[in-house]
Amino acid sequence: MMSRRPYVRPMKRTWYMDHPYYRNYMIRESSCVVDGLYALNLFAGLVQLVRGEAAWNSWLALQANPLMILFSVVTLGLTIYHAVTYFEMTPRVLPQQIRKMVKDHVVNKLMYVGLAVCSAVILAASVFGL
Repeated sequence: MMSRRPYVRPMKRTWYMDHPYYRNYMIRESSCVVDGLYALNLFAGLVQLVRGEAAWNSWLALQANPLMILFSVVTLGLTIYHAVTYFEMTPRVLPQQIRKMVKDHVVNKLMYVGLAVCSAVILAASVFGL
């Protein structure tokens, strides 16, 4: 009796680079790793803040390092990319009842307005110490 083995299609490790949709998907999904590292950096800053003024100042000095500035800029860029692609995708995954009532471009604009309002509130709170 012969054993039957299922056909396993060979797949390259860079399969997602062959199509722009998959490439953009992988960039968006892998941006969470960078965001997680940035969150750990901020958590380390909070720990240093609790430890005292000298520890806090040393963490601030680390943040002034050009590599940390580059890391922050890359993180910001990837986070903005993630938000924009998420906002563009959202109308397509809404339930059909909502999609029939509200146009896709309205949903996109409302999400950008919400982002702008939240950003303005956070900026005002940090500037004015609220």
